[in-house]
Amino acid sequence: MTTRFKLDTAALRSFDSAYDSSHSAIASQTRGDFLNAFPKARLNKIRLDEYVIGHQTPTFCTYVEAKTRAWANIQGSTADKFGIYFGKTKSDPKKIYRFTQKYGKTKEEAFRSVKTALLALVHLGGEKQLDFSAIDANPLSQMFKAKILSLYYPDRFLSVCSSEHLEMLGNILGCPNDLFVSQYQHLLLKAKQSSAITMNWSNPKFMTFLYETYVYDHITPTNPIKKPRKKAHRKVNFEEVQNQRNEIGKAAEEFALKWEKQRLTGENLETLIPKIKDRRDRPGYGYDFLSHTSSKKLRFIEVKSVGKLPKGEGYRLFLSDNEHLVSMSVDHKNEYFFYLVFFDGKKQPAALQPILASKLYKLSNMTPASYVVRFEI
Repeated sequence: MTTRFKLDTAALRSFDSAYDSSHSAIASQTRGDFLNAFPKARLNKIRLDEYVIGHQTPTFCTYVEAKTRAWANIQGSTADKFGIYFGKTKSDPKKIYRFTQKYGKTKEEAFRSVKTALLALVHLGGEKQLDFSAIDANPLSQMFKAKILSLYYPDRFLSVCSSEHLEMLGNILGCPNDLFVSQYQHLLLKAKQSSAITMNWSNPKFMTFLYETYVYDHITPTNPIKKPRKKAHRKVNFEEVQNQRNEIGKAAEEFALKWEKQRLTGENLETLIPKIKDRRDRPGYGYDFLSHTSSKKLRFIEVKSVGKLPKGEGYRLFLSDNEHLVSMSVDHKNEYFFYLVFFDGKKQPAALQPILASKLYKLSNMTPASYVVRFEI
């Protein structure tokens, strides 16, 4: 099928100029984390307790629904969409295995049927000639199927999962009516690849464009980082600065390095993982790690552990003069990222927010914390 896609160039350029690239990075990292946890080659060995949502440990369904939400959001419907799950209902508070009757009469029988359907779906997604009829006929629920296909085959299926939205967006972009749902999901990916503007965009970026332009056209792109509401003039505790670097700095760096490797995996750039350069013991470089945004574009990463200030004054990090100079230099400015690592109540790294240094400077207040005073006697 040859489709001439209708993409609004002006809308694409406007969206591109306002888009926060950290969203794509986070989405790719969650996909990389998922692929490391559940590679295709290991799916045939997956056990019931590794599959079902409802257990404390991250399972296949937990990853697909919640831990990869930045890639595509399928939350909202009940856990019945997974075929089998561990949990309770409104009428029965007891936590037990629950399953859809179409899959079997016992939890063992139901899981065998669900697993068979899952393996069949992943096989169909990788076939040289895509069989959209067979994919649509697969008994797994629509949004669950679409999310799985987009995670394992981002070069074939866009990360849009709702059948209603897939058909609507397909028709808007010029696809014929009455196609298979999975065919629309495939053609939306082809639409991304058809434009010189979008061909190098990540799937989540193109998906966000489609939703913000055609589905939720009242939404404007937002940035999670904002200027602090209060400007405080605080005394700087230099001992605290040093303690932070020594006690939690290394934990933040190791967390960020693992996160970056997962991002590269999620971007299908695994071959670039061995090329990451560790610059932590060479502070003159002005950043911690040298990585890649794409195969042809470098990424300079400075890891910062983030502390929360009291009384609603926001967050803070410490920045050296050399790091600031390097981040704003001509050779680094466009690809110098702060990887902001946030810690939980147990002082363990819990979350990471990537942001261009130049963007963070515009959204923050900077106060000098120390100076180097040189003199001779």
